Amino acid sequence: MADEASEKINLYSFLHNKRAKSIFAKLDYTLREGIHIQREYPSNVNLYRFLNDSDNYESLKEYYKDFFNLNLIKEGNDFNNYYFLNFNEDGKGNVPSGNRDYLKNEYIIIGMLFFKMFKLDGNIELESVSEFKALLYEEYEEQKNALRKLVNDNFSDKSTDLSDHRFEVVIQKSFEKFGELGWLMWDSEDENDRFKIMPSFERLRSMYQPQIESIDDLIKQVRDAE
Repeated sequence: MADEASEKINLYSFLHNKRAKSIFAKLDYTLREGIHIQREYPSNVNLYRFLNDSDNYESLKEYYKDFFNLNLIKEGNDFNNYYFLNFNEDGKGNVPSGNRDYLKNEYIIIGMLFFKMFKLDGNIELESVSEFKALLYEEYEEQKNALRKLVNDNFSDKSTDLSDHRFEVVIQKSFEKFGELGWLMWDSEDENDRFKIMPSFERLRSMYQPQIESIDDLIKQVRDAE
């Protein structure tokens, strides 16, 4: 029994780190809120530094697996690595539903189109929500209505038909959600327009790479069906 207790202490050795008392509560809250922790985000760099210690990371992985049935995951490489919590393969975790973060379907669709425009179409100048909207209306006019119908068909509020104004509100809320997750960082929290893309935005691509690459075909199918 003594050996088993000693083993558990070693497994959760992050608790004995001298910085744990001042950092762990905030770190735990941030991760369970669905936020991705990386070098530039959140602004409290000590959260990233604590996680980026390999001993702390391995110890925390065991902690979240044993107590919450969650996976603490590290992705990216070198300077651009990031950390987040994810459910196990059974899709379950010991976290209250109010603390679970789900991306709405319409946000995923907007995110996939942004990634396609930014990465695949080479619009590397996209650095604001207003620029994204302008590009969508000016250079993707043919796809816009089909995209709006696609978003509407997957919209959480089934009673609402998307007008141009409502559609733009959905776009804004999508990017605001990406900001909450730490996928992007706002230049000004008061405006929520200009942003810097964080390394963790790559998670969207890793989850939906095939759909991002084929989104033009999906939009064409919707347009042709009208």
